[in-house]
Amino acid sequence: MSNEPGEKVTVNQKNDDGLWYYAITAEGKQGPKVGPFDTEEAALAAGEDSLAKGESA
Repeated sequence: MSNEPGEKVTVNQKNDDGLWYYAITAEGKQGPKVGPFDTEEAALAAGEDSLAKGESA
């Protein structure tokens, strides 16, 4: 995961399509939602991978 304190990945499911999206929050700012993913686990894994690669909000 990232070395930056306060960075985290959140996942949400949209009601209208039933698919999952992730967003990275850094310094209190939420980045754009990325997706869709078929499962919550897939969205979380993709978000954690992006965070580990240094991508942030």
